[in-house]
Amino acid sequence: MSAGAYAAGAPVRGLVSVGVVALLAATAGLAFDGVFPFAALLPVAGLAAGVPCVLSVLLYGRLPLWGTVPVSMLGWLVAVSATLFRSEAWLGFLPGPAAVRAALLGVRDAGGRLLTTILPAAPDSTAVVLVSFLVWAAALAGAEIALRSRSVMLPALAALPVLAVAVVLGVAGAGSVVPYAAVFAGLTLLLGLVRAARSAGTIAVGVPLLACLVSAAVVTAPALPMAERPYDVRRLVEQPPPRPINGVSALDQVSAWLQNPQRELFTVATPSDANLRLAVLDTFDGVTWTSGAGFVPTGGRVPGQEGGGEPVTQRFTLQKLPGPWLPAADRPLLVKGAGIVVDPATGMLAGTQTREGMTYEVTSGIRRYTAEELRAAVPAADPAALRLPDGPDGRTPPQRARLLAIARRATAGAQSPTQRAARLAAYLRKHAVNDVNSPPGHGYRSIEFFLTESRRGTTEQFAASFALLARAIGLPSRIVVGFRPGTGSGTGSGSGGVRQVRGGDVLAWAEVEFEGIGWVPFYPTPSRTRSGGNGGDVAEGAPKQAREIEQAINSDSAEPKPTPTAANRATPTPAPRPGGSAGPLVWVAVSAAALLAYLLAVLVVPPLRRMRRRRAAAPAARVVGAWRQTVARLRVAGIPVPSDALTAGEVASLAESVLGPAAREPLTTLADLANLATFGAAPVDQADADLAWRHFGGVDALVRQRAGLASRLAHRLSPRSLVG
Repeated sequence: MSAGAYAAGAPVRGLVSVGVVALLAATAGLAFDGVFPFAALLPVAGLAAGVPCVLSVLLYGRLPLWGTVPVSMLGWLVAVSATLFRSEAWLGFLPGPAAVRAALLGVRDAGGRLLTTILPAAPDSTAVVLVSFLVWAAALAGAEIALRSRSVMLPALAALPVLAVAVVLGVAGAGSVVPYAAVFAGLTLLLGLVRAARSAGTIAVGVPLLACLVSAAVVTAPALPMAERPYDVRRLVEQPPPRPINGVSALDQVSAWLQNPQRELFTVATPSDANLRLAVLDTFDGVTWTSGAGFVPTGGRVPGQEGGGEPVTQRFTLQKLPGPWLPAADRPLLVKGAGIVVDPATGMLAGTQTREGMTYEVTSGIRRYTAEELRAAVPAADPAALRLPDGPDGRTPPQRARLLAIARRATAGAQSPTQRAARLAAYLRKHAVNDVNSPPGHGYRSIEFFLTESRRGTTEQFAASFALLARAIGLPSRIVVGFRPGTGSGTGSGSGGVRQVRGGDVLAWAEVEFEGIGWVPFYPTPSRTRSGGNGGDVAEGAPKQAREIEQAINSDSAEPKPTPTAANRATPTPAPRPGGSAGPLVWVAVSAAALLAYLLAVLVVPPLRRMRRRRAAAPAARVVGAWRQTVARLRVAGIPVPSDALTAGEVASLAESVLGPAAREPLTTLADLANLATFGAAPVDQADADLAWRHFGGVDALVRQRAGLASRLAHRLSPRSLVG
């Protein structure tokens, strides 16, 4: 293509380039998918990528660069003011001072906020202003470079920092940035193709190839080993300590709820019969149980034990439930609602502004246990969950010795840690009566009185007794306060109706921590009616599976086994080595990566080599480059040119016999110029170099006429194209 032809096609080429730049900026913005919900991200990235490109095209030729940039950034402030901050504007469209300040502060503070919160951020988070700003700036810079320069790849570099920021911030979020990076790489190659291709035919052939290349990369890239565990830059950021939430201990409220059993606390729509957790209490000071939870904001995801258990969705509506704790089934995985914070360690939920009528939705993982895995379980090494505090005077309280004696008596003959826990729960159910009118209290003295004298208590005393007795014999334990699933149209397994949970549904149970399994619930509170078989040993609120597993563990008649210790615990089964079940997938991924690298090479190397030859500094080097490029093109037409064995004139004669008389003048002139430049018979200047490349264009056109699309494509994909 001549310089005049290139100039004639420059406007169209520039417009198409700007369109590709907009796609690059939008892709880089959508790579924040792990940081923000995709539904909230899509309109922000689309608007921020498209508008500045349109403005650049409209203002090109009318304003200089120093005028286009402030106009475009004013457009960003208007867009942000209207979409994110919704503040009043000056003159009907200019952003007001409050909007400008909020936008600039949002950009400044968003990075720190996103590095110190559980991702993804809330859908209504104004931190998305960072994405808007970065994408807008990248689109503006890329569009201006594409319109005002002939650089091939430089417009794509403007969006690369946006993709880098998305990678850094999104490592801790769900999803992967790898597919977006693959699309970004494909669009970058497309931009190079659009700006460097010499004809529309080259673009028509290259676009399908790039589409196939990107599709293969999107599918295979996430399976590569390096994409599995990227480095998390949050390790370098000092995270603020999770903030505690003050409130009355949920265990202290149990007695009050039981005294008002018809008080409507909340409703829940769920198909599950699982009990509903309210608070996890893991710290005992000798008088009361409290929670050591620290809460952090979240946009929905609750970290820890993700993917474990059967997923169940619940939708809650609060009534007379006092805050700040929020109920949920088992271990929450996802939560949707305004002003909700989570404790990553326990999965507890709390609301910063709980009120009557508040609604929220939780997806939980309901864990199922088997008797076999529990029989072989080993208590976790968790000193905090074993702590029994001393008295106020620093001395060991006498109640601790009595607790140890009771615990040993209750678990006599147990053959495993889980059997000790199960027998401890069964002992409490048989030992005392569930009386809702019993006085509250769960300190050392209250529990001693309950176990040795009154033998009557509420679910508060049964759960607290189990936790203290378990700690006395080396079982790490804690207390959970929650509710039974309630009654109403949702009662019954598999139903998805609404259940009403009242004060009388309150229930406390205990959990014991085992290595590799986690916290396993045990239900020490007996039924209030004492109905059922097994001597009245019926657990209040225990799910059917929990009762069956506890019965199986308690009835285990195998030979006594020594309690596992740190010295004789079974060595965990090592993970399978590469070449096992994951081996084929790794080989497929490696093969796909090799194919991807080869395709990238054959698509990128020849244009870059031609560009380097054409833009050589010395005229002689440019002439020699034009000749070498011509020889490479002759091979595409099926002309076997052993350039090392033939002179330039002989090559020209051979090619003329194949291409026809029209090739005589360009080939002869090129051969003469190549000889002059190579052997120094006469100096060559810049005009000679330009003439050589114009004649190369003529030969290239003749080769295209003779060689079909299939032949040109086969040559382009052959390894020889890399060394042509």
